[in-house]
Amino acid sequence: MPGITVPVQMFDHELNPVKGWGTNAHAVDKSAEIASGVTGIRAGMCLSLDTSEKWVRSAPNPAMAGFAFPNQSDFDVSSDLGNISGGNLVCLMAAGAFELETTEFVGSGFLPNVPLTSHEAVDADQGKLEVTTIDSSDNIVGVCSAAVFQNEFKKNFLRFWPVYLPSRA
Repeated sequence: MPGITVPVQMFDHELNPVKGWGTNAHAVDKSAEIASGVTGIRAGMCLSLDTSEKWVRSAPNPAMAGFAFPNQSDFDVSSDLGNISGGNLVCLMAAGAFELETTEFVGSGFLPNVPLTSHEAVDADQGKLEVTTIDSSDNIVGVCSAAVFQNEFKKNFLRFWPVYLPSRA
């Protein structure tokens, strides 16, 4: 029986823990279902839990941000025909003490110590990281730890420290 799910290449959309996750017994992550009707979640996108405790794209103020570890179409999240796995997506939370790198960002100005927010507009970039300022009304979900760089697959990556700093405006 042929399957119907076609996962993306594993290097097209990534969230890579650089330091502090994986070997830390106290790592801050969360596993939950994806909300009904939510599509297009890629590894590295910023998500948050809705009132039903299900993942949605972006992290509007004052939601705690999580960063999708697998892609929504990966077989450990969305089962294919005949498989029994899947159903939940794991996020690394903005409260974690780790450094991450992602392919999911939009815009420019990504330099060390620049605060990051989640793109909130309902479009193809929803949930991607973008630059903000500390005095904005944005929910700050991370801080750049390095300038954008290109990996061995010619993909651009953004390296950052996740933080949880809801707007006080």
